[in-house]
Amino acid sequence: MSVQTDDIPASKLAQWQAVGLILDQNARDLQAKRYGRLQEVISWFKAIDLFRRAEMERLIERKPTPSDKRYHKTWLTALIAEGERLLTTLRQNGGLPRNQPGIKLSDIEATLEELYDTQAEWHGSLSPERRAALFKEIFDGPKS
Repeated sequence: MSVQTDDIPASKLAQWQAVGLILDQNARDLQAKRYGRLQEVISWFKAIDLFRRAEMERLIERKPTPSDKRYHKTWLTALIAEGERLLTTLRQNGGLPRNQPGIKLSDIEATLEELYDTQAEWHGSLSPERRAALFKEIFDGPKS
């Protein structure tokens, strides 16, 4: 999966590229039927963790570049699609068995909701001014 980089050095995009590599590997594992359903779910959660770290470092702790925004949108969409696929497959096949990490369908559903919220927050129709006002309101809060 290739994303426009706006001539930014690869070293500056390493975090986003790592997310893409993990997603690609997860897709290859799925096609090859290497692992069971639980491992697919665990791999998805690991990809989300890596995505969230890149999101924090590239979008929240600094001003994001156009490439950062593009990678964020691309990988977020891929994670949502994979989560929906997992949820559909698991529901069709009786859910997840009891497992050592204690992962349940409700964990996948909740994580998907968070991803959809992230999508609306970063790539929805809120104007930059309204988004800034909401961030200020949420994080600064009323002073009492």
